Amino acid sequence: MRGMMLAGLLQGIAWVSLLPAEEITIVDQRDYQDSRNACGPASVLNLLKFSQSPYRGIYGDILGATDGVKMRFVVDRYFRHRDSLVYPGQKRWGVHGVAAADLITGLNELLADHEVNQLNASYLDRRDGEPGLDFAHRIRISLETSLDNGVAPILSLRSYVVREQDDAAGEFAWETAVHHNVVVTEVGPFQAESGFRVTALDPWRGKAISIFLYREGAQSFRAIKGVQPTGKWLDGRPFLVAAAPEAVSLVPVNLEWHERFIIVANFLIGDF
Repeated sequence: MRGMMLAGLLQGIAWVSLLPAEEITIVDQRDYQDSRNACGPASVLNLLKFSQSPYRGIYGDILGATDGVKMRFVVDRYFRHRDSLVYPGQKRWGVHGVAAADLITGLNELLADHEVNQLNASYLDRRDGEPGLDFAHRIRISLETSLDNGVAPILSLRSYVVREQDDAAGEFAWETAVHHNVVVTEVGPFQAESGFRVTALDPWRGKAISIFLYREGAQSFRAIKGVQPTGKWLDGRPFLVAAAPEAVSLVPVNLEWHERFIIVANFLIGDF
């Protein structure tokens, strides 16, 4: 563990960036007019556009003169009509978009069609017995490694809220709120023995935002690894928390002032 922590500290000295020198337009999920929940396919295109060759070449080869048309092609070819690995008996594309595990499957099929090696994917949950500081460094190293390998990774963010349960008067419980994908293009150094800042491409309105990922040191919370109803709810401080005030799409529309609300770093797709 000490070796991992030292490696994380040494690798966290400076910013790691994959931002291109030339101006490239960030894909806006709203350009996919069939659904508002297109952060998955939009982030696939952003990964291709902002990564190094051959990924940029794949973006250029996808059918369509605009990002909206390209998103429709990606959804129709790799998600809408293909079986989900997450929801048995259903297709990958649904009313809420694409689940993280189905997103990596479709992306790797797209890469295979262009004879490019598959990318990796992993839930970003804390390992049994893993100290919080080592945990935060491990996640940062995964992001940094992908950028160093020329791939701007897709980071899945997930929000949760504590609410009073309708079927149990006076009892409160954690509930899933919103899931959203962004693409990380920069990773900052570790700060204050807590966490690190990343620059991410938010497909909602197509803009770059700043997110601070850190280990929660005070309050415990619950979060699910996987999807309902098959996923496993984890207790304690199982994921890194994300301070992402610009990621407005992660805030539930009916959030009350007294309800506890958090965002976590849920899932990662990249070359790590």
